[in-house]
Amino acid sequence: MEIGNWRSVAGMDATYREARALGVETNIAELEAFGFTVVPPEKNGASKDFAKRLMAKVAQLAAEEDTSQVDLNKHENRPAYGRQLFHLLAKDPLFIEAAMNPVVRTFGSYLLGRSYLLYSMVAFLKEAPARSTPMHCDSVGVPTPLPFYGSVCNVSWVLTDYTVENGTLGMVPGSHRFCRHPTDFEQPKFVGGPMDEAMVTPVLAEPGSLIIFHGNTWHCTYPKTSETARAHIATAFCRNYINPAEDYSDLSPDLIKPYGDELARLVGRKAWQGYGAEGPKLDDMLLVRPAYQTMYG
Repeated sequence: MEIGNWRSVAGMDATYREARALGVETNIAELEAFGFTVVPPEKNGASKDFAKRLMAKVAQLAAEEDTSQVDLNKHENRPAYGRQLFHLLAKDPLFIEAAMNPVVRTFGSYLLGRSYLLYSMVAFLKEAPARSTPMHCDSVGVPTPLPFYGSVCNVSWVLTDYTVENGTLGMVPGSHRFCRHPTDFEQPKFVGGPMDEAMVTPVLAEPGSLIIFHGNTWHCTYPKTSETARAHIATAFCRNYINPAEDYSDLSPDLIKPYGDELARLVGRKAWQGYGAEGPKLDDMLLVRPAYQTMYG
């Protein structure tokens, strides 16, 4: 059907037209039904060598970074094993290009409304065998019951082959509708819990794919048994009223300028919160006004 300019859906009409133009309508259907989807490389909206360029940059940063300066990389009880590289947006324009990719942004807008913000951008790198990451969902700090519409979402750039042997992500299809966090009794057996492993589905993807999932979707990682590198970049978005995990206030204006107001809004430069005696800027408040009218934001 033809999608009109329908004020009653507060921007979802425009977002869906974008999804249709990008050829990802089927992925939206999968996302709604199962809580996750995989966009193959030929539909990712980037150049053919983009994943290779991202992987090379991640490897370079990992080689140059002092791991002792990153608490999660040395902590005994760290939630994810291997290396984690944070605050990527400020480290190279290539990561800004990845975050501003039209397919990536369409899914952020679809799941969280057009006033969505960038929550974090983290590279996960495992170069050796590694244990599993426990079952969890990305609605960090949101108490049960979780809102059905989701507070955050994850759009991950896959940089290496994601297989069971290489420690890929494991999803519980449909768990986004549970609207709660998993309990200790719902950890799969390969993580050390009692849950039937058949409940978990491995996400198989090739480099250049995008793995997208709802913030409520339960996921973990399979134990990595291979010696080959495994890497992805998790681009997380959140609704406009959530405090992002990463602080982008130090992002250079020269990095923002090529992308204009949209990147400025995405990194919080247009946020109405945080005002002083002068009060909020009305124009910035109006940017998020639809969020108070419908679930779409």
